[in-house]
Amino acid sequence: MHFLILTQYFPPEIGAPQIRLMAISRELSRRNHSVTVVTAFPNYPLGRVFSGYRNQLMRRDTVDGISTIRTWIFPATGRSVVRRLASYWSFTMSSLFGCLRAGRPDLLIVESPPLFLGITAYAVSRLRRRPFVLYVSDLWPESAKEMGIIRNRFFLAVATALERFLYRKAHRVAVVTEGIGEQVVKTGCPAERVVILPNGADTSIFRRVNEPAVPEINPNQITFLFAGTHGYAQGLDVLLETAELLRDRPEIAILLMGDGPDKGRLQQEASRRKLHNVRFLDSRPNRDMPIFYSASRASIVPLRRLSLFRSARPSKILPSLACETPVIFCGQGETAELLTHHSCGIVVSPEAPSELEAAIRALATDQTRAKELGRNGRLLVEQQFRWERIVGGFLDNLSQ
Repeated sequence: MHFLILTQYFPPEIGAPQIRLMAISRELSRRNHSVTVVTAFPNYPLGRVFSGYRNQLMRRDTVDGISTIRTWIFPATGRSVVRRLASYWSFTMSSLFGCLRAGRPDLLIVESPPLFLGITAYAVSRLRRRPFVLYVSDLWPESAKEMGIIRNRFFLAVATALERFLYRKAHRVAVVTEGIGEQVVKTGCPAERVVILPNGADTSIFRRVNEPAVPEINPNQITFLFAGTHGYAQGLDVLLETAELLRDRPEIAILLMGDGPDKGRLQQEASRRKLHNVRFLDSRPNRDMPIFYSASRASIVPLRRLSLFRSARPSKILPSLACETPVIFCGQGETAELLTHHSCGIVVSPEAPSELEAAIRALATDQTRAKELGRNGRLLVEQQFRWERIVGGFLDNLSQ
């Protein structure tokens, strides 16, 4: 089959959808399917086009063997609704021409958010007379409403109507978690058209590295790692507040790795508070991450206290578990249940520094327990979250 994947986010950017869609593309190619990706010029999360690229109307590219067509985008980030919408709409319009240049696919897969990209997918589906799969990784506009990003009632009503329309027209609605799938079904979408296509991990890349030498990590300290986007949803102030509570344990360090719109403010705040037990590092490519996970006692995955995150399953938990590094999850719902059921992490309440402090102290003191949780995590990923298993299940569903 020829798969056409339409997404605003793709490598060399780093993030959950980028990693997931690249992994799915590779696995489809490994199974002798043809894959073309239509995406934007890389600019996330900093809101400027990456060095080595020029923001032009269209450019053919190859990323790790995957054929890619990039089209123009107005790059923007942050909490400015106008600039973010301008960015979404610019790619929604330009990507139509990229899709039409990609030839006639057997199936089109479109990543949402941004939800508006579904308009392009629907148009291409009608023009090419081919079905499309709406791949929902975040419920939108519900998430934008709950986080306070968008408050205009008319706009929310229009966006909700568009969401329902795309659910009706899609051949399948793929979702990354069971909770999101349940919400989609509640809108009236038949359950038989909803398929789970979750985040996963490449177990050949993400595995334990024995005695890793990491210059950025002090071997005399016990490091707890956050790796990911520094944004509003993560609520990373809880890490700084927890570091305040750990001043009496100078051998414990919290390392924040990644980029995002909130990083500059967090660095300034850590400096103002004189938090010498907090360090910041820039994003690293996937191939480097097993070393950092292996050198850390545990990874920390925080989320804000919002009801919409109860159905979230942050992709960053899986690479950590694949490297036998347990996860301290600051949240509720589906991820908390997964980690608890499989005994591969510690769950604390969201935005609760004292609970996070207690979890960090417990694992810093008990390395044996940390190793046991890590081994359980590796087993979970091998059994349920290998990309071969995930993509194979998706293709089986399509064949039905």
